[in-house]
Amino acid sequence: MASQTQTCLFILTCSLTLVLWLISQADHASANNLEADEIFKVSSANDSGDKVKLSVYYESLCPYCANFIVNHLVKIFQTDLINIVNLRLVPWGNTHISPNNSWICQHGVDECQLDVTEACAINAWPRMETHFRFIYCIERLHLMNKHTEWQSCFGATGFDRRPLDSCYNNGLGHKLEKAYADETGKLNPRHRFVPWVVINSFPLQEDYQNFIAYICKAYRGSKTPTACKSRSFEINSSKAATATPQVSTLEELKT
Repeated sequence: MASQTQTCLFILTCSLTLVLWLISQADHASANNLEADEIFKVSSANDSGDKVKLSVYYESLCPYCANFIVNHLVKIFQTDLINIVNLRLVPWGNTHISPNNSWICQHGVDECQLDVTEACAINAWPRMETHFRFIYCIERLHLMNKHTEWQSCFGATGFDRRPLDSCYNNGLGHKLEKAYADETGKLNPRHRFVPWVVINSFPLQEDYQNFIAYICKAYRGSKTPTACKSRSFEINSSKAATATPQVSTLEELKT
């Protein structure tokens, strides 16, 4: 009987120790995420349907792309716009594939590596709030001239690096990038610079920083976001794209 009692006490002690360890790990992860979570003040708890498709074609070490992601695009997560937007990030940009199938990235080999890494992040963490947090961290470091410290983003965001390491090393990342290359190459009209921002198949061209106005104009759902009510938006159609096979006029953004 004494032996059975000791066994039970041992099992109970081990279980309690495991529970306390798991709680401590959760607290540690929460602390790591605190700074990053401050960026994203509004969550997408409300899926109202009729979401506007926002596609951003970019490359990881383009300063204009980094500025757009860190200082402009982040606003959809800081307002209730997140409830009506389906964001797609496409990290390929102006990269070219040479005749021998090697990649020539506009900003060198580091950019090739980071494009693949960000493609892997999108694949590993498909929720846009999740992979955007990681990509935001990398692009913010780039604006600070610290892109070589990008691996610190794992600790800053609390993400496990193993899925990205596996994706990068087993060739999946390169396959994902090839698909992004094909998609970017089929843009009509072709992109002339990056970031190249597209709303519901409508390329904004030079007016891309005004993307919030286009989102609000394109939204056809019944729950208009506060961000679309709080100010009047003007669309500069002279800066925006000319007609495409998918969108013949600016008004067709709404269809």
